[in-house]
Parts: sequence; structure tokens; C-alpha cells
Amino acid sequence: MPGWLTLPLLIDLILIGMALEAGWLVWRHRRAGMSGLPPFLLHVVSGLLLLLAMKLVLQSTHFSFIAAVLGLAGISHFFDFKVTVGLSPTHLQRSKSVPHCNHK
Repeated sequence: MPGWLTLPLLIDLILIGMALEAGWLVWRHRRAGMSGLPPFLLHVVSGLLLLLAMKLVLQSTHFSFIAAVLGLAGISHFFDFKVTVGLSPTHLQRSKSVPHCNHK
């Protein structure tokens, strides 16, 4: 690997790419006439926060700050899972039954 290509620089490049991806997702969502934020954006944010935590570890940042970023990543991932799976109390009750299709 070339001497100028370091792990922190590689993480920065990935973070820039992810920020561009998030901007593109919001733009595409708005262009489609939908309001709010695209659900997939939570997926991107949780990954972005994990990479940011890795960068903070490489910079020897204080543990409490790293833990806070990891906590935010976990919260973002939880809400991403909730939106993706549609996790609700009624969903959890229905998950014990056999799935069926409501075709008419």
C-alpha cells in the first residue's frame, strides 16, 4: 500500500462517499414526490456512525465520546430495524402464527 494511503484517510474517503450517497438518497426521495426522509437513510447513518467511531478509536479519542457515538449507531440501527421489519407489538403477537397471504 502506498505511504500516502493511510487507514484514517481511507475511512475519510468512505465517509465522504457515504455522505454523498445519503444526499443522493434524500434528493431521489424528494424528486419522487415523497415527504420526510427515505427509510434507507437510517441504514446509511448507522454505518456512518460505526465508521466514525472507528476513526475516533484510531485518533485515541476519549472512551466516553467513542461510547456515545457507538450508542447513537445502536439507536440508529434499532430504528432502522424497526422501520424495515415493521416491528410493533401487534407484529410481535402475529409473528407466532403461520404467515398467510390476503389475496382476494
